[in-house]
Amino acid sequence: MKAALYIRVSTEEQAKEGFSITTQKERLTAFCESQGWEIYDYYIEDGKSAKDMDRPELQRLLSDVENEKLDIVLVYRLDRLTRSVRDLYELLQTFEQHNVKFKSATEVYDTTTAMGRLFITLVAALAQWERENLAERVRVNMEQMVYEGKRPGAPIPYGYDKDENVIPEEKETLRLLRKLYMDGHGTNTVAKKLNQMGRLKRGVEWNTFTVYYVLDNPYYAGLIRWGSKKKNGKYPSKKKEELVDTITVPGSHEPIFTVEEYEEHKAEMKRRSFKGYNIKNHYWFKGVAKCHKCGSAMTGREKRTKRQDGSVYSVLYYICSRKQSGLTCPMPLIRQELAEKLIMEHIAEIKLDKKEIDKHTVEKMIEQDDLKKELDKLNKQLEEIKKRRKKWQYAFVEDLITADELRERNTEEEEKERIINERIEEIRKEMEPVMSSEEIKNLMFTLPEVWEVLDDKEKNELIRTIFKRIEFDAPEKVTPRKGKFIPARLAKIEYN
Repeated sequence: MKAALYIRVSTEEQAKEGFSITTQKERLTAFCESQGWEIYDYYIEDGKSAKDMDRPELQRLLSDVENEKLDIVLVYRLDRLTRSVRDLYELLQTFEQHNVKFKSATEVYDTTTAMGRLFITLVAALAQWERENLAERVRVNMEQMVYEGKRPGAPIPYGYDKDENVIPEEKETLRLLRKLYMDGHGTNTVAKKLNQMGRLKRGVEWNTFTVYYVLDNPYYAGLIRWGSKKKNGKYPSKKKEELVDTITVPGSHEPIFTVEEYEEHKAEMKRRSFKGYNIKNHYWFKGVAKCHKCGSAMTGREKRTKRQDGSVYSVLYYICSRKQSGLTCPMPLIRQELAEKLIMEHIAEIKLDKKEIDKHTVEKMIEQDDLKKELDKLNKQLEEIKKRRKKWQYAFVEDLITADELRERNTEEEEKERIINERIEEIRKEMEPVMSSEEIKNLMFTLPEVWEVLDDKEKNELIRTIFKRIEFDAPEKVTPRKGKFIPARLAKIEYN
């Protein structure tokens, strides 16, 4: 029996001996040997969370399962594979479709029987129930903070310092941003003008989203808004959907815009959202849409259809460029509206796990702080090396050590210096985020609203800012039905 050994540690678990990659690998290998199983391959996720299935090694494992290269998936513990009931169902279904068994080496989970499958699902459900209870307690505490006029947990927006005091220079930039927008410029043009003036957002260039976020954020009008959900409890995927459970109360901080100014530019944003169709740049996912079946880029195609009354309407599609050029690819055409629907559903699913994004933001802040501390420590070590070198030179001048000893000491110090400098370079690369964690967090929570007020060019720019690659997939043989989308899916997503 060929076994796939899946091993995972998250960032915070790397320091725990019981969860280390080495420990898991050794114990799983020993388990396979005791069962007489052949090890097909190791699938190792280093520093990855189990909150979703967007993990490189897990995707490689699923690909091998679908290609029927193995017989059983073995993990050290169930939570190494997933912490989500929905993902667990999907994984077990995939395994079952390809006659692949699943087993935990340290727990009594065995999918070879119906009882085993029931037990494993119940355990995962209890784990999720416990997390959701914790999330509810956190939500209640955050609501109380909002009613007290305090900002619950999120980083302080641009324009304010850590004590929520207004920074005069940044206030001036924000006032200019609003003026440019109210003078008739679009969010993209406003961003470009601010960048050209050198008014960067703490060293980072402005973009369509960050301009929109400033205009949309009631915090700048002295208000605190918390919670944005639909009646069904999910986060909105369209601006027009009715929101509930939204709390907006006066904050204790100094406003940069008056409430009247905020309401004025919000009304202008709403007015601009009702604009005609821009035939230029109308392919929103151009540059990031890829074919999952062959890996080629997907390009736009327009189909014109004549109505019974003689009028003509256009339908926009994405087609595999390989197929477009006459080569073989079974990928069907994907309508633009379907691509949009899939992306918005993906965003909505991410929003369901808001606590994970909050946790990710905190983790990133902690990681950055740890990296800064390590960098300071390494720089001090470099200073100590310089001091020691001077001491060796002084000792040589005073005939306390020989020339050979001096060379030996210098060689040792040079090697230490080389290792330290290599680590410093690694840290500096790790401390170069494309967007701040505040921007990433707010982007994922407000993208559907931003989407509604952008023109076609801005939509494409925003998509390319967030996503590096979006792979679409659909059944090879599918008959399109009038008024219905084909059963397509997002097979893989890579973020910038």
